[in-house]
Amino acid sequence: MQSKLVKVVAGIIAIAIMPFLVHAQQKKYEIVTDGVIVYPDKALAGNVQVIKVQVISGKIIRVMASADSDFSDSKSLITVYAKTAEINWTASETNDDVVLKTQSLIAIINKQTGAVSFKDINGKPILKEQQMNGRSLMPVVSDGEGFYKIKQTFETTPDDALYGLGQHQDGIMNYRNQQVYFFQNNTEVAVPFLISSKNYGILWDNYSLSTVGDIRPFELLSSLKLFSANGEQGWLTASYFNDKSDTTKASFTKAESSINYPYLGDTKLFLPADFKIDKGFIRWQGSFASTFNGIHKFRFTYAGYFKVWIDGKLLVDRWRQPWNPGSEVVNMPLEKDKKYPIKIEWIPDGGESYATAKWLSPISDESIIIVRLEMISIPG
Repeated sequence: MQSKLVKVVAGIIAIAIMPFLVHAQQKKYEIVTDGVIVYPDKALAGNVQVIKVQVISGKIIRVMASADSDFSDSKSLITVYAKTAEINWTASETNDDVVLKTQSLIAIINKQTGAVSFKDINGKPILKEQQMNGRSLMPVVSDGEGFYKIKQTFETTPDDALYGLGQHQDGIMNYRNQQVYFFQNNTEVAVPFLISSKNYGILWDNYSLSTVGDIRPFELLSSLKLFSANGEQGWLTASYFNDKSDTTKASFTKAESSINYPYLGDTKLFLPADFKIDKGFIRWQGSFASTFNGIHKFRFTYAGYFKVWIDGKLLVDRWRQPWNPGSEVVNMPLEKDKKYPIKIEWIPDGGESYATAKWLSPISDESIIIVRLEMISIPG
């Protein structure tokens, strides 16, 4: 069909090709007073139409990306850029990139993907965006309104450590390959600024709910291979004691495969009716196995008294007021298919309380830092 059209209506085909030729010759970038603007291939740039790399100072570069043909003129509530003295910078072009250079930094922007790499003035790599699919702005709808779900991926070196990000309750100092959720709550303070042991920083200039680091959702314990105290596969043995001062004999036992009471009121809805939550305590016992080798992350959320033993080692021993849960992350190396004994004890310490036990499998590429923004309103 296509070859017949070429023979019969060659003139029409020539005219039809012209818009594509014009598009191919359109500018890929332009130099403006405070930086450069790059127009990447939208299909290769995660739905991004335009990227601006702005020089704030010799040591600060601001990167903006838009799924529209222009940028929103709304002012940031996070940052204020004061006027500075004249900044010396240059911009040049290679076959694949636009290179912006200050007296301290080099920013290299790929003309096809829009990915930005940063080097010091001597050419030593500092940080780079993942070159393919490192940034995406995907339209979504919520409550009838249009938004974007945004994901931004950076790559760094294996020796990098990451600090900052505010005040959080997981007991973690170095957030590399960990997970931080940006929201404001009593004892939880989100500060979207990350600082590296390599002496660079990343400011996430946005105030939507965001997840930083390993952005995968934690899985319930039931997704592991579980074994009861007697070795039956599929569950742990849950022992309920209606008198926390007497732990010699359980009031009753049950087979349970998950510990998931994340909200106040869940205990009233889902704990056994025969359990006296205001006076008792619960013990889960058995073992588990994973189908992966490597570092596993276990995240425990709790209110009241909470203890966890894995492979005979006491790893969590915490107390928290029932009205506001705490959390603890345990990073543990595991061998594929090996059984590990586990024991969890919980004294709810009140008529209502919180308790969850979840986990994450090892990640495949530990050189990647991921910052994901859940939603941002559509420009304009």
